[in-house]
Amino acid sequence: MLDGYAEHGDSMGHKGTIGPGDVQWMTAGSGIIHQEMPKGDKRGMMGGFQLWANLPAANKMMDPRYRDVGKTTIPRSAWKAGSR
Repeated sequence: MLDGYAEHGDSMGHKGTIGPGDVQWMTAGSGIIHQEMPKGDKRGMMGGFQLWANLPAANKMMDPRYRDVGKTTIPRSAWKAGSR
């Protein structure tokens, strides 16, 4: 998530909110209904992106999984553009 917030939940009772700098990793698997509700920031703006990957055939019926990764747990690089 870049700006704003998104609430998410599913038919199995998993739910949470991600905000700027946070990441959610979800494996849909079998038998789950997922929903998202975008929530803007104080200005009503929201920005983020999703990457979707197709599971291999052998994994398509696996149990669904969630993993929210807060921005404070994501390693950051000290590298800056233009530095050597």
